[in-house]
Amino acid sequence: MYVAEQFSMPSDEALRQADVRGVGDLVTHGERGLDVTMLPFVLLDEDGGPRRLTTHMARTNLQWHDEGPAMMVVHGPDAYISPEVVPPSHGPSRIPTVPTWNYLVVHLVGRLVTHHDDAWKLQSLYDLTSRHEPNWRLENGPLEAIERMLPAIVGIEFIIDDVIGKAKLSQNKSSSDLEAMATQLAASGHSPETAEVMRRLALPYIAAREERVRQARELGIRRQKPQG
Repeated sequence: MYVAEQFSMPSDEALRQADVRGVGDLVTHGERGLDVTMLPFVLLDEDGGPRRLTTHMARTNLQWHDEGPAMMVVHGPDAYISPEVVPPSHGPSRIPTVPTWNYLVVHLVGRLVTHHDDAWKLQSLYDLTSRHEPNWRLENGPLEAIERMLPAIVGIEFIIDDVIGKAKLSQNKSSSDLEAMATQLAASGHSPETAEVMRRLALPYIAAREERVRQARELGIRRQKPQG
């Protein structure tokens, strides 16, 4: 994935964003060519080794045969950005205001490992329901009926080798413009979640850039002042 410097997320933040979503597109390539399945997952706690995701898929879904290199694509919040939400510029602007799309996406690059052991699959189901379900538990199934269904699924373990995060959130705008855009997005109900990540992830980058520009201008002014 191409990621311009201003849109890059630190790997720990990208992994946190993936964990928050808890669902992604598993992408593999095997004898049948490219294959993709959207799967909920659990990001397991650190254990001293590579971070891992666990999930499962139907045994009739032949993608589980594609053990080896794989990718999990996790989509975060996104929103269409109309020029109408961008405050009008005062004076000439080198870059025109045009429609765009703000988004957050995480690519987890790693390896797919399958599990057929019922005990492993059952533990994975416990983890998955604990992560996503506030009330329902496997015992409500009832558990005996769920255990009879275990042969129909394949356990999926995704071992993470690399984390690539991209947050394209109008980092080319000024901090005041971005704050105004985020406020309008949130107030309209169009995408309050996108507005929140714009403030949290893009504003620090913009503020740092604006501070560098301010310091450079201040240094230039001091150099231009006559000595003596």
